[in-house]
Amino acid sequence: MYGLFNSSEIDEEYYNATHTSAPSPILALIFTVICGIGVIGNASLLVYIIVQKLYHNFISSHFIAHLCFTNLIALLVLVPVIIHNVFTGVNLLQASNWLCRVQVSLTVTVWTVMAMMNLCIAGVHLLTFARIHYEQLFGLSPTKLCVLSWIISWLLSLPSLTNGHVAIYGPAVRTCVFSHSDSGLKFLTYTLIFGVFIPALFSSFAYFRILQILFHSPIVFQSLGLYKSRFLVYFFLLGPLYALPFYILTALDPTDPLRISQNTLWTIACTMIAFVPCIVAPLLYGASIFIIKEEDMALTARTHKAPPGAYHHVAQQHNMQAQLI
Repeated sequence: MYGLFNSSEIDEEYYNATHTSAPSPILALIFTVICGIGVIGNASLLVYIIVQKLYHNFISSHFIAHLCFTNLIALLVLVPVIIHNVFTGVNLLQASNWLCRVQVSLTVTVWTVMAMMNLCIAGVHLLTFARIHYEQLFGLSPTKLCVLSWIISWLLSLPSLTNGHVAIYGPAVRTCVFSHSDSGLKFLTYTLIFGVFIPALFSSFAYFRILQILFHSPIVFQSLGLYKSRFLVYFFLLGPLYALPFYILTALDPTDPLRISQNTLWTIACTMIAFVPCIVAPLLYGASIFIIKEEDMALTARTHKAPPGAYHHVAQQHNMQAQLI
């Protein structure tokens, strides 16, 4: 019987699979230190946004705070299991196929939420430079979008919980990954299309459009102090590429030497690099709060809190800037 409970055949296949690899204590220690820095960075930015109440004035801070929260889940829940596997060389979840599938489900959910938050932030940044009000494009409040992103991401990851053939432990990458069965490859395809390619496509379009706007009127944006934000845009465009080596590695045939390798260190590096966005996000998006802060103020949704004509005055000033460009 397939579903939320494993059949004995699936359990037996999972238990007979390879769950041991060559231990790498030094890599595990390095990864622990780097992830510790990421936890401090995400927690600090999240606390700063909440304490300073930036979400009252800046739309992007809603999504940045939620991204920090999602990053903390990845760094505090998913990464420690991988670090254990790298340090000891033994799969921590080898006794439970169900927990292995939960790990895959949570990984897909968290990574998809991160991609959607990056897309929402990219959309707000585009609105900032294109002089468009937030509600004209999104139509939903930031809180509803954040909740919706978790619902969509969880639904996308659901096959890993309902189908025992989807997930298997990968000794090369030291974590549970997509199996090479028909169900596993279909799940990988859906994940790549809806959790990676589509959000990356739209966020990349947004940032390329921002670069086009910046390069069209560099003098104006220099006078506004926004021209330097192009460097942040370059880094934002690299975001979807970090997990690419990991996905390529998991898509290989299970008999491929790279996928079954237990001693190749670069395969562990592919797993670590996939979590790099969780570590660099607070630095990049924290910088974006300060660099694009004044312009983002014109996109605030505080109209329901302000007097009837308050936002109209801000919009008037914003339209005057748009005419200059």
